[in-house]
Amino acid sequence: MSVFSFSGPRLTTRRLTLAAMLCGLKVILGKLSIGDPALLKVGLGFIATALIGYCLGPWIGGGVMIVNDIISNTILNTGNMFFPGFTLSAFISGVLAGIFLYQQPINWRRIFCYEFVQILISNVFLTTLWIYIMSLSAGSGSRTFTALLILRLPKEIISWPIESLVVLVVLRAFAKTNVLRRLG
Repeated sequence: MSVFSFSGPRLTTRRLTLAAMLCGLKVILGKLSIGDPALLKVGLGFIATALIGYCLGPWIGGGVMIVNDIISNTILNTGNMFFPGFTLSAFISGVLAGIFLYQQPINWRRIFCYEFVQILISNVFLTTLWIYIMSLSAGSGSRTFTALLILRLPKEIISWPIESLVVLVVLRAFAKTNVLRRLG
């Protein structure tokens, strides 16, 4: 077994159906959140992201995350502004989940590393960058990138072990169901 998985499964009708169900789960869990999306938002969408990567690999997982982002921010929009940078972040999140989790053993080291890289790249750097760019275009450029980073960093540091533990428990329980073996 390799350390990372850069390949994914073939897209079959069953996997497409699973992708649609996981996308729906991601939409629902993404809506179960609290906080201001422009600064600090705490939600449960990370669970579905990990499941998407675990079940579908990096490339289908990235595609599912793009579809999810477009659905969540256009059709089911709750007042947030659509920004293509967040779609890129969603794709990267799906790819990272697939690289770290697809056809890999589920252990605490792998999950903690996955969550660390995921949080660092997607949440800390990219999301902060997109919020900063959006604040510049909205004319409220009083916040600097560093100020936003300092504001967002404590939440990400606190959420890293919590998200890791939740993902570990969920993926271990999911692996016991043998759903992926039945997909063929």
